[in-house]
Amino acid sequence: MPKSIYFTAVEGNAGTQAVASAYLSVLQSTYQKVGVFRAFTNGPVANDTAFTTLLEQAGRSEDLENAWGVTRTSYIDDETAAMNQLITRYVKYAESFDAVLILGVLDNDPEIPGVLARTGRAAANLGTSVAAVVSGALRTPTQVRLRTQAAIREIESAHAPVTALIVADAAANLSLDLGSTPTVLVPEGTQAAFDGQDARTLIAAVEHGSTVVTPLAFQAGLIARAHQDKKTIVMPEAEDDRILYATAELLARDVANIVLVGDEASVRARAKELNINIDAAQIVALDDPERVQRYATKFAELRAKKGVTYEQAVEKLKDPSYFGTMMVYMGEADGMVSGANHTTANTIVPSFQTIKTKPGTRAVSGSFLMLLEDRVWVFADCAVNTNPTPEDLADIARSSAETARAFGVDPKVAMLSYSTGTSGKGPDVDAVVEATRLAKEQNPDLAIEGPIQFDAAVSPAVADKKLPGSPVAGRANVFIFPTLNAGNIGYKAVQRSSGAVAIGPLLQGLNKPVNDLSRGALVEDIINTVAITAIQAQQA
Repeated sequence: MPKSIYFTAVEGNAGTQAVASAYLSVLQSTYQKVGVFRAFTNGPVANDTAFTTLLEQAGRSEDLENAWGVTRTSYIDDETAAMNQLITRYVKYAESFDAVLILGVLDNDPEIPGVLARTGRAAANLGTSVAAVVSGALRTPTQVRLRTQAAIREIESAHAPVTALIVADAAANLSLDLGSTPTVLVPEGTQAAFDGQDARTLIAAVEHGSTVVTPLAFQAGLIARAHQDKKTIVMPEAEDDRILYATAELLARDVANIVLVGDEASVRARAKELNINIDAAQIVALDDPERVQRYATKFAELRAKKGVTYEQAVEKLKDPSYFGTMMVYMGEADGMVSGANHTTANTIVPSFQTIKTKPGTRAVSGSFLMLLEDRVWVFADCAVNTNPTPEDLADIARSSAETARAFGVDPKVAMLSYSTGTSGKGPDVDAVVEATRLAKEQNPDLAIEGPIQFDAAVSPAVADKKLPGSPVAGRANVFIFPTLNAGNIGYKAVQRSSGAVAIGPLLQGLNKPVNDLSRGALVEDIINTVAITAIQAQQA
């Protein structure tokens, strides 16, 4: 994604047009290709004079129909749907630029209650920081400072950092102390123009970006990454309407090539009844004679040492999970997503028997990506290994760190226990001690801490008391649970109590990606899992 800044007034009539034009000039002098994107419009975009004027200045008038997100009315009607549309349209627009000036509230925009919190949410979801404009006209320094501090608090409460403050019509004697927020002044009675240190401050705000990752931003990033190198994903549960709805959306977003397993006439008839378009999906019959013959021959060969005959292999392939897994094994699909109507075991056992584990992998495990308000955590093992040995836990830690890296998280691994450091004793603690020793020995460049309690892993204040000086304590983002019991309870507790989005389980350690769905999966869950499976396939 390009560099960007969310440029917005914190009040009406702050003189934003001239300031935005000057900021755009600074960007154009620094970056080769600069775009302008209007987050929220007031109606017909062609009538948005402030926006069209800046587009013209950028030499991007031809972008008019693509360089905006949503209308303010649609946002008020349904914030979640509008925010999804905003992110989708921004990601698609921004990918070809070096830098983008994102326009928030400008002069003459309607002042809607909660606008600054909305600004913060929009900027956080777009993965950027905020340059805020406030008017200094007819205000004392104290009034400007109080107005600004209140605005910054409201914006940053939504997890969007304010990396620059611009005071328009600033009094000659204005002096502000806003702590870490860099400030640029436009003296009253002058035309906005930035050079020297002011220009450097504004570029630094663009370069600063944001470390915040919201659930919507993360999910949009998945879709964008999957789209860049499309893979073929098989879903063997075409009888489920959720799978059909997800297929239609995945095809519309151009996320992946989709293969469905089922009777083609019945599947297409059902899609027509649901009024959805799955025309681009490939539909493969479970009893296709040519495929059954090839897949059964190979499956019997793979399982010959277990005494599996060709006839038994044919029977196995009547199970959609086995059929789909063999498509992946044979290279006719890059990955599989199943489980909407089947147990986790039914989904993953065929992959253990055919696709098998990557070289050097001891234990296949299941991780969840936990999308919190402003960050992403990885929890494992929450799906496969009931009572992992210390050797298994060390391997799960390595696999989970790889999963974290694959999705943009710099791993800091916490080996969880009911004890932190040497505070507790007992066989359960000893197992985590040994697992931590092995994990560190096998992965000397990986930040790992254990045994450690969850509070010490995530709270800097608790970490300072229980494990001072640790590079992981208080900052952990990959959490290895000592048992499946603890892992499954842990992820569900966080999901249900915090409102976190839980994506998974993602199977770690297989040669090719196969991922399981919860039987209660929503359509959006299926879309996310397919996108993740496609990204895993890109890296296989």
